[in-house]
Amino acid sequence: MKSSNPSTKAGASFEEIPDTSAGMEISHPIDYAERFKYPGLALGLSLVIGPMELAAGSVLVGVVVARASLPTLKRTLASIQTTGRPSVDLLDTLWILFHTVTGELLAPALAICLTEAGNTLRDLTAMAGQRQMPELVPNRQYWIERNGRRRLVLLKHLAVGDHVLLGSGDLVPADGTMISGQGLLDQSALTGASGLLSRSTGDKLFATTVVIKGQLVLEIKRLGGETRASRMAEKIADKSQQDTRVSNLMEEMGNRAVIPAIATGAFLFAVTGNVHKGLAPLQLDFAQGVGIGAPIPVLTSMQVSTTNQVLVRGGHALEQLAKVDAVLFDKTGTLTERGTEIVDVHVANGSVSVQEMLYWAASASYYVLRPFSVALVQHVERQGIVLEPCDPLDYSDVGVVARVKDSEITVGSIHFFEERGIAVDAEYHRMHKGVILDRSIRYVARDGELLGTVFYTNPLRPESATAINALHGLGIECYLLTGDNSKAANAVAYKLNIKPGNTYAEASSKRKAELVNKIRSQHQSVAYIGDGTNDLPAMASSDVAISFRHASDLARESADVVLLDDSLLGLPYGITMARRAMRIVHQNIVIVTVANVAVVAGGIFLDLSPLVSVMVNNGSTLLAGLNGLRPLQDAQRQDPEIENAMNRDDKGLLGIPWRKRKRDGVGQLLTGRG
Repeated sequence: MKSSNPSTKAGASFEEIPDTSAGMEISHPIDYAERFKYPGLALGLSLVIGPMELAAGSVLVGVVVARASLPTLKRTLASIQTTGRPSVDLLDTLWILFHTVTGELLAPALAICLTEAGNTLRDLTAMAGQRQMPELVPNRQYWIERNGRRRLVLLKHLAVGDHVLLGSGDLVPADGTMISGQGLLDQSALTGASGLLSRSTGDKLFATTVVIKGQLVLEIKRLGGETRASRMAEKIADKSQQDTRVSNLMEEMGNRAVIPAIATGAFLFAVTGNVHKGLAPLQLDFAQGVGIGAPIPVLTSMQVSTTNQVLVRGGHALEQLAKVDAVLFDKTGTLTERGTEIVDVHVANGSVSVQEMLYWAASASYYVLRPFSVALVQHVERQGIVLEPCDPLDYSDVGVVARVKDSEITVGSIHFFEERGIAVDAEYHRMHKGVILDRSIRYVARDGELLGTVFYTNPLRPESATAINALHGLGIECYLLTGDNSKAANAVAYKLNIKPGNTYAEASSKRKAELVNKIRSQHQSVAYIGDGTNDLPAMASSDVAISFRHASDLARESADVVLLDDSLLGLPYGITMARRAMRIVHQNIVIVTVANVAVVAGGIFLDLSPLVSVMVNNGSTLLAGLNGLRPLQDAQRQDPEIENAMNRDDKGLLGIPWRKRKRDGVGQLLTGRG
């Protein structure tokens, strides 16, 4: 087995691959000369040669106009081939064709130029947003063997077939097969199942698995989006790429109006014999204007939000965020700090000392990568207690079972104990003031006998109270869903002014998802914010999944919205920006639709000239596009000042009659009795 730290190996030949991605363009730049070559030439020739009324000149201009309209014709044919029915591009194609044939050259040339200008404005806005897209995946480095040479490469430079050298603490970067070595791995982030797995040569490994102990070599078989972990996240990721529903609806309505518009035009021409009246209905192409006027405010708002540390992934996510009227919070790592602090220890059995109980508990928890277990081991080691690390027999987010010196040690919540038949005095559990004061509790037992309790806490985030106040000011209902005990959950809710009836404790990952679905039926759009892999089911069940930049990889990559600065104050800011963006989208739809209908009506009843029609119709599209840039005016995010870490002092908690206080439980809500 080769060392996982090959730089210390004498005589080794290393090649460090440089990062060449800096400054790389995300998308190809717009070739303005190519894009406007024929539209500009057609407009110029129609302005210069058209008034001369020369037959040859008209033919030349007509040919150039036809060439300039070729992209529109291609889109028309592609739409018919793909969907089996025509899109609004067909109306534009017919309108340009008939006017060109009848000698009206300036109007179609101007229409093509204005349409291209609108498309360019939209594309420029999209490109600006792409250039500001942050890099969310940690830029980890791995030692690999490739083509007989050992190299240190960045995660993004790994390739199928590479042999990756992994040691204790390393995150497995891809799916593949172990070709040598042996290790103890934690793949709970992928499967959600507790317990460490021993892996050796020939076994399969998966991305997001963590090497707890040992050294091994992985041969990469699947990378990036092909890994099992990435496929798990596709459900939310696919949803976030959709356009806004309102723009899709308008485009669908426009496409459905194509055949009626053509039939109406043919009927008018047959009845009146007037070409202009017959062509007027062909300008009923408001979907074309919506296709420009709606994306621009969405793209601009996403760009501004990203600049201000709130990443919104796609138009669908922005639209749903604008409609949010309920936010569901996870507790640990979301409303509270991620760090866990041991604050108190009680011994229940006089036969053991505090130091002895901590020895048993920390030894059993040594290899468990969970916040409480890590904090407990650090707390005990700081006291100079020498531990005997043991591999766990079973563990989850709420407890661990391990064999230490021939004794079975159990450390966990009251429910973890109940599931294993270990009795805990309910009165002892209820009456602890430490629990009421937002301190979570873990019990310690040896061979089924209760030894004592360890109290820990996750301090509230400094901005939690301010963020919830801001959400309340936006008319948004706040909920707390947590797997923690009810008193700790109620204490957090009390401090942050979350309604008692909106607080649900002791909820598993599956139960959280069920709660989200139930609460969704009471609201227009529900957002769930969490940071752990266990939050994925609830995130998938919500309308908008929200996470943090430094959350678990799967939670971050599955989120519709990512708070890049890890501050909850980005949430009310993002909702405010989304609401403004959707107001502008609706304004633009009105601008485009009204102008479109007015042009059609004017052509039918007032014999409006084609040139005026183009200026009104296509001009309204450009106006809508420029209106969509208004979010750029609010380029600087302004967060409310953080005055207090909590809305209500925790001293008042001890005066609350918890035993008499009736609160809707999870079961009541799910059965409809709450």
